[in-house]
Amino acid sequence: MLDLKLVVVEDDEILLKRITRILKREISDVYSFNNPDDALNKIIEVRPDIIISDINMPGMSGLEMYKKLNDQNIKVPIILASAFSEPKYFIEAIKLKVKNFIVKPINIDNLLAEIKEFHDELEEKKELTKKEKVLRIQSKMAAMGEMLGNIAHQWKQPLNTISMCTSTMQLGKEMNNFDFENELDEYLNNIMESVNYMSSTINDFQNYLKPNKLETNFHLDDTIEKVEKLISAQCKAHNIKVIKNIENTNLSSYQNELLQVILNIVKNASDELIKMDLEKYIFIDIFEEDGEITLKIKDNAGGIKQKDISSIFKLYITSKDDTDGTGIGLYMTKQIVENSLEGKITVENIDFTYNDKKYTGAEFTIKIKSLINKLVDA
Repeated sequence: MLDLKLVVVEDDEILLKRITRILKREISDVYSFNNPDDALNKIIEVRPDIIISDINMPGMSGLEMYKKLNDQNIKVPIILASAFSEPKYFIEAIKLKVKNFIVKPINIDNLLAEIKEFHDELEEKKELTKKEKVLRIQSKMAAMGEMLGNIAHQWKQPLNTISMCTSTMQLGKEMNNFDFENELDEYLNNIMESVNYMSSTINDFQNYLKPNKLETNFHLDDTIEKVEKLISAQCKAHNIKVIKNIENTNLSSYQNELLQVILNIVKNASDELIKMDLEKYIFIDIFEEDGEITLKIKDNAGGIKQKDISSIFKLYITSKDDTDGTGIGLYMTKQIVENSLEGKITVENIDFTYNDKKYTGAEFTIKIKSLINKLVDA
């Protein structure tokens, strides 16, 4: 028996009883209605896996019912039953992205085959979703490990300052040569500045690691500023310069997920640049073009090996040494861009000139619909 919740809507009561009786032998939960209004209320309540509905019914057509569900953002696949004498409905049905059509009189064997095929697709998607969740956790854990290293880098200097100030104050007190009136405020101010910096740093990392699945409207330059804060310690330690050219653009999307994408690409670039003895650059260009926000991130680390570039986004494929890479990062980056941000990501090796010097590097290009284009599509 198939583990599915299925709703059948058919105004012909004899046909409805026959279809329902047969489907209940094969499917765990079957709800049947001869009235689209009653079906609509039940669909909203139980959120079935799939709907089978006649198109032409009195009062409300199957298409009108499906449109009302879409208007309430209830996305349930639907199979519509219709005679060929009703072609006027087909174009509208295609626009509404119905799953499939079946022709009346309904062949039950064909209908069951269609439902079983849908069930197999659903189970496959569930399995992929489980794997995706595991990979996201693995990717996040790897990111957390890297972030802890960055925190350690960024806290080293303020901790040294606090240690030096407290040691000096303690030694001065023991030697009776500490000028409390003139020196105490200076040392306390240094300590408080260091504590505030450390607090600000940990807040930045907490915000990055915090799950946030809310779509918001945000400035992209704010997002890049957050990325810079998270990688600043590594960039300073290895003399990596971040060169930005960012238009004042807004985006309506998931900022934390975009942050994760940009951070992963920039982190990969910095890992390659660390191996170099020459000038080290990461370039971030953001602009709006043809209704899309385009993000271009490139480096001068020499590019990706030609044998790796075509498979760089595949799972468990990495261009790093075995000890350095998991092959999850860029795979998850692509999944986030395409599934969460509804965008596209590509990569290529390019030659370019900066400050009259020629360089070669990898350039990642991300394209996401702009806020205005999203509103138009909606």
